[in-house]
Amino acid sequence: MQIPQRSVDHGRRAIVVGSGPNGLTSAALLARAGWQVDVYERNAHPGGAAASAATLGPGTIVDLGAAGHPFGVASPVFRDLDLTSHGLEWVHAEVPMAHPLPHGEAAILHRDVETTAQGLGPDAGRWRSIHGHVTEHIDEHLENLLGPMLRVPPHPFRLARFGPVAAAPASWVANAAFSTEAARTLFLGSAAHAIVPLTMPFTGAFGMLFGALGMSRGWPVVRGGTGQLVKALLSVLHTHGGRVHLNHEVTNLAELPAADAIILNLTPAQVLRVTGTTDEAGSQLAHPTRRRLRGWRYGTAAYKVDFLLDGPIPWTNPAVAGAGTVHVVGGSQELIRAEA
Repeated sequence: MQIPQRSVDHGRRAIVVGSGPNGLTSAALLARAGWQVDVYERNAHPGGAAASAATLGPGTIVDLGAAGHPFGVASPVFRDLDLTSHGLEWVHAEVPMAHPLPHGEAAILHRDVETTAQGLGPDAGRWRSIHGHVTEHIDEHLENLLGPMLRVPPHPFRLARFGPVAAAPASWVANAAFSTEAARTLFLGSAAHAIVPLTMPFTGAFGMLFGALGMSRGWPVVRGGTGQLVKALLSVLHTHGGRVHLNHEVTNLAELPAADAIILNLTPAQVLRVTGTTDEAGSQLAHPTRRRLRGWRYGTAAYKVDFLLDGPIPWTNPAVAGAGTVHVVGGSQELIRAEA
């Protein structure tokens, strides 16, 4: 996204509907730029699923919807907002990710390309070739990929280097580029975070990017739980005069005060509901936009189960114990089938 300039512009008003991390980030940026910002949230707490609670008993901290935060720690916007000065602290494990394999073997994603490659035997060179450039220039790649789709990318040369492998299905890249199960599972395990079948085009991009994030910025968690990330965003928002209205469900945009900009941090179905779904003149969305929103098909959800352990997990390979994220799924073909 394009970050608003910090010059104060009194009189401009923005309304944000939904206080998930994206909505709060937009609100914080606009408030810092001098806008009057109001956020409306139907629940009793802000943040949506970016919340933490003691669901496993007193003294426990359980993230309700989050896992690791590779995009969070590398986010250009979070860095620009200086969330660490508002209480946010990232916590890194010894290694970002591990993938146990049969017979006590394991594939390990380290915090740098070279150490990771050295553990992949004959696939070391191919691993460096695919990930080296992206990892070395991760900030420029993120600026290319996280901005608006319809624009000239700020770093076109970097994007061109990203392209060939990125356009291919992750399953094809894994089988064509690598000869070992360790390299295949590391690549596919990163790509699986796209939460779409690994046989789909462009899932190779997720494999490259998620792996590169781990080898450059890591896959950390938030100290104190992901709810602390929301608190940091709220701190920025409140510092610059923004307001959050909890227990306030917006059922139609017509009920909102006049504003220069309205930002909807909602799902397609919710957007249709608050804007009106008919072709009547009073509807707030153009017909082509409504048609696209009606055609949206939700994919398979990610399911989360939390366990309270009474001791360390006795991994067959002790190197797995140092990983913040462990993919327990078997080999590469099992992973492809599981994500189909």
